[in-house]
Amino acid sequence: MAGVDNRFSFFRGTPVTQILAELQADELLPAILFRSARKQCDEDIERLNTSKVGLVPGDWQRRISDEVDGVIAKYGIDRSIIEEHPHYPALLNTASGAHHAGQLLQWRLLLEELMSRGLLRLMVATGTVAAGVDFPARSVIVTAHSRRGNDGFVNFSPSEFQQMAGRAGRRGKDAVGVCLVAPGQFCDARVVHELSHKPPDPLRSAYFAAPATVLNLLKFRSVDDLRYTVERSLASFYDKREAKAVRLEAEAVQRSLQSNELPPKEAKKAEKRIRRKIRDAERLELQQEIQLELSLKGLRALGHLDERGLTEKGLWAAELCTSLVLHLAEAIEAGLFFELSEDQLAALVGSIAGDAHRTYFSLAPNPLGKELFSELEVVVQRVQDNYHGPTTASEIEVVPDGALTVHTWLHAEDWSSFASLLKLGGVAEGDAARLITQTADHLHQLSRLRESHPQLARTALEARGLLLRPPLSDSLITV
Repeated sequence: MAGVDNRFSFFRGTPVTQILAELQADELLPAILFRSARKQCDEDIERLNTSKVGLVPGDWQRRISDEVDGVIAKYGIDRSIIEEHPHYPALLNTASGAHHAGQLLQWRLLLEELMSRGLLRLMVATGTVAAGVDFPARSVIVTAHSRRGNDGFVNFSPSEFQQMAGRAGRRGKDAVGVCLVAPGQFCDARVVHELSHKPPDPLRSAYFAAPATVLNLLKFRSVDDLRYTVERSLASFYDKREAKAVRLEAEAVQRSLQSNELPPKEAKKAEKRIRRKIRDAERLELQQEIQLELSLKGLRALGHLDERGLTEKGLWAAELCTSLVLHLAEAIEAGLFFELSEDQLAALVGSIAGDAHRTYFSLAPNPLGKELFSELEVVVQRVQDNYHGPTTASEIEVVPDGALTVHTWLHAEDWSSFASLLKLGGVAEGDAARLITQTADHLHQLSRLRESHPQLARTALEARGLLLRPPLSDSLITV
């Protein structure tokens, strides 16, 4: 085209319309197109909806519409949640959908059902599909070598890449699955090539001495019993096996040093390397025991544990099976949750239930005073100052907008009106829904304190019930 410089078009990435056309021509549909960002997924669907290549025949659209009715009936989904979704027309017109954590659970569930029934041609997704959904496609297209984390973009691990590539090929329908790479603007194809040839990540134990785990175990075991269990855990076994390999490396360097006449400078470097490897091996051999001792030390500092075992505080805190056990326990001890109404309690818990890097609703006055947030920040800081064991405590921040989001949902007429407010505030429905359900889970844990804190338990139970109304019901949260 005259006047247009196309020399750098390749580096912008292959447009979704071209990808779909190529796949369709080579009979490689249905497909999953992996993107690194939610916004890219949404833009792809919008682009398909305005392109001729994206449209499907009327009979296909009717089949999708009929299946949507079936899914709505099967899961008892509020029809307005689906039909008022901004991508619903595109879903009918293009047989394509965007699946990512910013979408409401019901929408993702609908796409999964349609894909598994063979009614979608293209699913544009982030890594949420690769990690948590069990359905394959004929083809997979990878357009990035990294994903967005809490601290920016990080490269895929071999296992993450294999999760994506492994979606290619439908059992009983395809003799082979096809994984294609279409590098985007910020994708290095060489990194993808290296990932494709790497073995999967080694199996690792998921156990770590988190506060809730330790408190719960100490209800039934002594500290010595717990030390014995950790020393013989799968995590400790793997650490010691890795330590043995590091020691063998140190011995190999030592033998090489002894058998070769190295210049003094090189010999000194080799000796330092040997000492470093021996230190690494010693650290690995004791890693799980050290983590447990750090956890026990932090629990003692916060008054959950003494020389006899769990204290009275530790006993009731052990009922809180949540990552926020230390923060909730300290807030209770500080009296922050007492004399709060149901919506105030839900909002205050919501301020520490979400992720500080997410965008939450902010376009209204906050229902909680600054003093409450300040007191809760003191609690968060106290936990960080006293507990240095394995936990996510260092990631917890007080987010007033999280409280406002929870409170706004409590007073919204329905999800449709709430979603309209979220859109105005630039908040993803999926992020808001996740915050609310996480808040409900923490409230559920508080409701377990019926013996030690009966009034708080009742308030928490009522607050949870107010939060979990359609579409955020128990039945769908556990799907």
